[in-house]
Amino acid sequence: MGVGKVFAIIGGVLGVLSVILYYIAPDIISLWRLDAPLTLRVYIGGFGAWSGEFIAIPFGPEYSADIILMIVSLLIIGGGVITFIAGVAGSKAIGILGGIILLAGPALLLIELIAKLGVFGETLIPLIGDVNLLFGSIPGVADWGIGIGSFIAIGGGILGIIGGATV
Repeated sequence: MGVGKVFAIIGGVLGVLSVILYYIAPDIISLWRLDAPLTLRVYIGGFGAWSGEFIAIPFGPEYSADIILMIVSLLIIGGGVITFIAGVAGSKAIGILGGIILLAGPALLLIELIAKLGVFGETLIPLIGDVNLLFGSIPGVADWGIGIGSFIAIGGGILGIIGGATV
């Protein structure tokens, strides 16, 4: 098994895990997070799910009607599965395509954050004000930004493209 196949398989697995692991550890593997330690913690994950704590009382995953977050998750998981299959089959074109689809998910999430669409514009902007949602902080009050799940998906997409190109 060549290095390209291994990269494509690992990239595909990382892509799928970046969405699925949210349901096991949302505070660690989320696509986006808001952490205001004294009052509110919000973790947004795959398929529009969000969970967290309000005044130290946890609330489980609830699902928003945010279609963009649903598309983000489908792109990440679909791209991850395609990249994995390309790695197993040894297909160069499908590996590159899967990696690009996998990267399209986090790219769409970034567009949603920058444009303040969906759940971010409707729910979170009234809570924290009109701020940059990619990364930010109010010293001593709250910090927010892209979560580790997004970075895992980006890494999986890059590995998928590299793996697909070198199969």
